[in-house]
Amino acid sequence: MANWRSGLARVGGGLLLAGLTACSGPALTPLQSQYQREEERALRYHARGELPRALAAWRESLRWAEIADDRPAILRQELNVGVVALALGDWVLAEQSFQRAQRLAAALSDSAGELRASLGLAQISLRQGRFGDAQRRFQQVLDDARGRDIAAALVALNGLGLAFQALGQMPAALAALAEAEPLARAHGDQHLLAATLANRAALALRAGEEEPAGRYLEEAVALDRAAENLPGLAHDLLLLAQVRQRQGDAPTALELEQRAKTILQHTGQHHQTDRRERAEGSVERKSGVRSGQAGLKSDEQDGASVE
Repeated sequence: MANWRSGLARVGGGLLLAGLTACSGPALTPLQSQYQREEERALRYHARGELPRALAAWRESLRWAEIADDRPAILRQELNVGVVALALGDWVLAEQSFQRAQRLAAALSDSAGELRASLGLAQISLRQGRFGDAQRRFQQVLDDARGRDIAAALVALNGLGLAFQALGQMPAALAALAEAEPLARAHGDQHLLAATLANRAALALRAGEEEPAGRYLEEAVALDRAAENLPGLAHDLLLLAQVRQRQGDAPTALELEQRAKTILQHTGQHHQTDRRERAEGSVERKSGVRSGQAGLKSDEQDGASVE
C-alpha cells in the first residue's frame, strides 16, 4: 500500500489516522482503468480539500473495484472511504469501511492494511468518546508497528496522547507526545509533524502554558500551510485562536477563527463549526473565541489531532 498520506485531520479533525493510497503496477485492464480514473479524481479533489467530492469519487472507485473483484483495490478504497468519511464526521460509514478493510486485509495477509484499518477504528472510538477502548486500540497498533511502520507508530502515539489526555492521565499523555515529536521530525512527514505539534499545543494549553502552545501551533500552521493540508490547517488555526484569546488578544483570536471557518466550509466539515456554535454560541455573539479547556480535535472537543 503505497503513498500513505495523512488524512486523521488529526485524530481529531485534521492526523486522519489512516492515509490515502493509490494503485500502481503493470498495464491496466479496462475495469482497472475505470476505477483508477475515479481514484485519480478522488486524489485531485482531496488535494484541493474538496472532501465531499473526494468521498463520492472514492466510493465510485470502490464500486468498480468490486465489479472487477480486485480484492487489493477493494481494500485500498475501503481505507480511503473510511479516512474521508471520518474527516466528514460520518462515523457509521467510516466504521463500516474500516471494519470491511480490516477483514479483507486479514484475508490477504496485508499487515499494513490491517494496521491502517485498526488505526481508523481506534480514531472512531476516540471521536465518539470511548476513550478506554481507543487507548487499548492505539496501544495495540503501536506494539505491532514499532520498528517496522514508523508512520503508523506515529499516529498511534498521537492517538495514545489524546486518549490519555481525555482519561485525565496527563503524565502518560505527555510521555506519548514527547516520544512522538522527535520521531516525527526524523521521519520527515509534514502532516504527521504538524499534527504532533498541534497535539502538544493542546496539552500545553490544558496546563495553562499559553506561550509554548503558541510556539507549537505557529510551527504547525506553517507546516500545514506549506503542504496545503487544509483540514489540518483549519484545526491549527482554531486552536491558535484559543491561545490568542487566553493571551488577551481577542481581535486576533476572532480573525483566526474566521479563517478556520472559511477553510472548514470549503472542505465540507460543517459539523466542526456547527457543533461548536451550538455548544458555545458564535464568536460574533460572544465577541471572542472559546477560552475553555483544550481537548481533542474532534466534533465534541476541539484542539488536538492524529493525522
